[in-house]
Order: sequence, then structure tokens, then C-alpha cells
Amino acid sequence: MKFADALRSFFTPPVLGNPGEEFAGTGYERELEIKQKALELFWQKNGIQGKPELIIRSPLSEGYRTTSRRRVFFSSGKLHFGFSENTGEKGVAFSVLEPDAHFRIYEFLYEKLNQDSFRALSQALNWIIIRGSYQYQTVIFNVHQMNASVVRKLKQIAEHIQKSPLRVTAAHVYFDPTHSDYYLEASRPADALAFKSLYGAKLLSLKTGEIQLKYPVTGFSQINESQIPHLLETASRLLQLEKSETLLDLYCGYGLFSFGLGKLAKSVCGVEWEGASIECAKASARHYKLNYEFIAGRIQESFVKTTLSGKRFPAEVQLLDPPRQGSLEGVIPALAARAPKRVLHIFCGTDVIPSELKQWERAGYRVQKAVPLDLFPRTMHLETMVLLTK
Repeated sequence: MKFADALRSFFTPPVLGNPGEEFAGTGYERELEIKQKALELFWQKNGIQGKPELIIRSPLSEGYRTTSRRRVFFSSGKLHFGFSENTGEKGVAFSVLEPDAHFRIYEFLYEKLNQDSFRALSQALNWIIIRGSYQYQTVIFNVHQMNASVVRKLKQIAEHIQKSPLRVTAAHVYFDPTHSDYYLEASRPADALAFKSLYGAKLLSLKTGEIQLKYPVTGFSQINESQIPHLLETASRLLQLEKSETLLDLYCGYGLFSFGLGKLAKSVCGVEWEGASIECAKASARHYKLNYEFIAGRIQESFVKTTLSGKRFPAEVQLLDPPRQGSLEGVIPALAARAPKRVLHIFCGTDVIPSELKQWERAGYRVQKAVPLDLFPRTMHLETMVLLTK
């Protein structure tokens, strides 16, 4: 059973409304009740051990996203900022998931880009992306054309942004000639200029405890900043790290869990494929004089069996937070072969839980606890932490 099917057993998504905001017209308490029932049904129908705990609610049920985007397109000769070209939005599309500050920025840019003097730029845009925190924002202009006229207009609009009352502390350009539906597309011509700063810092920042972490403006970070304290508290409660243990933090990104939990362990080893993020993690460790090790590499079976084979820890505890589609084939058996004392597997995609847990079960691990967190209010998604032991 798919999680969406379990949800539909208790809830009928509206026909109208923004895609991905199915619960926008539902009270938050009712939404949590539906998600809880659906997750328990999903657990039962898929034969998963145990029963999930109560969903940890989000402090913010709306206006929580710190990353947003709008597709820039023309329809009947008129400019539009929408979620895609096919959903029928006119003008500037609104989302209940995003802070009001984001919509104000989009409205400001829409007014400017509608001017004839900015026509060359508006026609060169794929996406406008906003990233940052609840205190500041960074704007990224994703363009499919980068010539002298476009660059000149980008510099001019950056000047307008700086003079405005908007809290936009930086602006950058991201070049994607493929017009990709993915707004920070990895596939680009090798000789293409991928990233250009217009003004402001090239890194974003997030504070966790006493540590201020930096991460790339194009790198992954949790979109619901209000839930990050609950993420770290729940991970800490489940893992129960001890001073004799080493935390192997897989898919570590810029080190959110490494730095959020690392002080409880003897040592930390983080692994991440995205090069800019892992460099930020290394820089944070140097800045705070922490003896943490970070390794760049794609987490696949061969990497675990070769590169990581030289990193054996006598009391290893694993945390893995793979992308929504789950881990690559062979990764879980290879990780289990390292005989970790405990494993905290974090699932962004609910539908991959049964197949991933079956792999752990075949390797001799069983579910001890499962804690869902509502990282994505108003949507049909959950984040779930599952603790496994030998």
C-alpha cells in the first residue's frame, strides 16, 4: 500500500488548489489526525514491525518553508510566476506554505520584470528561487541564457532589490540552459558558468545550539526550519549516544546531525556526495576546533565496501538520511555488514519504508521505535525516524 492511498482512506484531496497543498483547507488538528490514522494503516498493510508513535507536530503549520520557487513563463504574451506552466496560475502564484516575506519579494520582482526595460531578463528566466531563514532571504535567478544584456539587467535588478525595504541579503545567478524542471539542475555543459554572485554572501547559515553552521546557497537543507529543533531532539532521544561510541553520519550534508549530536559521542565521521556541502562541514569543524572527520563520496555499495572499509569503529552508531527515493541498491546490506550497535534511519519518502526496512531485517536488524515528524504540513508527506538494533 502507498501512503497516498492510506491517506485517501480517511481524506479526499480537493480538486482545486495548489499542487502539493492538499490539506490547505483543513484544520491542522484534523490534518494530524488523518495522517496518524493513515500512517498506522500503512504500517499495518505493509507488515512493518511495531507501531509508529504519535506524529510530532510542526510549530508552524503554514508559512514554514525557507525555500520556495516560481517558474517564470509567458502565456498569451503576459508574464507569470507559477509553480509550473501547466497549473493555470496567473500573475504571481500564492502558497500558504511560504512566509509572507517570500510573496512580497515575488510581487516586487514581478512588478520590475513586467517593465519593458527588463524584457530581455524576464525572457531569459527559468525560475526565481528564494532561500534563507525566517530572518533573511537570498534570491537566486535561474536563467537559460547568459549574455551581456542579461547580465547587465541582472545587475540592475539586484540594485533595485538592495534599495528596497525587503530583507534580501544576497542575490545570485544560476545558469541552466536545459530549462530543467529541477530548479538547481546538476546537468550543465562542462564549460558553462554555473553560478554567479550579484551581491551578498555566497553561503547560507543556520544556528544549532552554540554552533552557527554555514551551507551552500545551492545545497540541500531542511525546508521547515521550525522543526529542526524537534529533529535533533528526537534523533538524540532515539540514538542515546554514549561517549564510547562513534557516530557515522551518512548523507550528512553540511553537518546538521553531526554537529547537533556529535558532542554526545566520542567522535563523528560524516559522509556526503555533494562537494560544496561537505566542504562547509569541514570548515565548520575547523572553525569550532572539533576533531570531526568528513568524507566526500557517493554512498553506494562499492563506496561502503571500499572507501569506508578503512574506517572501522569499535562502537559504531549509524545515522542515515537519504533522499526521498531511498538508498541505492546494496547500500543497506553493506552498512549492516559493519555491525553497527544501533541505526537511526530517517525516511523523507514514506513509500520506501517497507522495502528499506525489509533489507535491514534480512541483515539481522529489527525496528525498536518509529517516530514520525510533520516536516511538511498541508502536504501529503511525513518524515519518519526509525531506530533499529541488532
